Amino acid sequence: MKLIITSIEAQKRPHRFNLYLNQTFAFGISEDTLISFQLHKGQTISQKVLEQIRNDEQINQAYQASLNYLTYRMRSSAEVKKKLRSKDYPDDIISATISKLKQQNLLNDYQFALAYLKTMQKTASKGPYEIKKKLQEKKIPPELIEKAFNEYDLQNEQELLVKLVEKYLTHYQDCSFKEKITKTKQRLMIKGFTSTSIDTALVKISPDEDPEQETQVLQKLLSKTWQRYNSLPVAKRKQKAKQFLFRKGFPLEKIDQALIEMTEN
Repeated sequence: MKLIITSIEAQKRPHRFNLYLNQTFAFGISEDTLISFQLHKGQTISQKVLEQIRNDEQINQAYQASLNYLTYRMRSSAEVKKKLRSKDYPDDIISATISKLKQQNLLNDYQFALAYLKTMQKTASKGPYEIKKKLQEKKIPPELIEKAFNEYDLQNEQELLVKLVEKYLTHYQDCSFKEKITKTKQRLMIKGFTSTSIDTALVKISPDEDPEQETQVLQKLLSKTWQRYNSLPVAKRKQKAKQFLFRKGFPLEKIDQALIEMTEN
């Protein structure tokens, strides 16, 4: 059966047309597809060409959907693929669309990784491990992640770490000096910073133990712990208090001294 284009009508949407074959509506096409295949009324086309037109039109629609998705911010290839799959485009159409976007440099996973790295360093207070983890979740190829990290700003990291160390040391002021340092390091490691970088920042700050504050914190915690175990015999009560305070980073001699002072009063 011959396929003859009997009409091409403009849609209300700009740059879109309705294609009629043998007096019957076939499907909508874009202006790009119309021009690419040089379609015109009265033209006879084969079934093979018709399938090519359908295929190109699907790619064009997926391409336009991708452009709209990319308008808001940069995306990784995996993010665009996921978006197109949510719109039920078949895998071959998605692959062709991704290739087209990459050829036009509208999709570039290295540039995405680099921009994401710099943004996270400036605004999110995240260390390299956490940033790499996020890029891996976005399915950026490992070699592109490593390439982007050649631009990792170590000076910026140290400036940020110094601020964060000072912030957390103040936050944990009701802890022993030892626990204060431990919790600060743990908090920063959760954020993805390396122990080496954290230690470097701590050396720059050189926090000193304040004996008076340390004594006050010890006495405050001891008082709370002593009340917690008030139903126990004194010997057992002392043992529980010592165990708790030792875990909190206080030396045994200071704990013993605080216990003596408290029980004698």
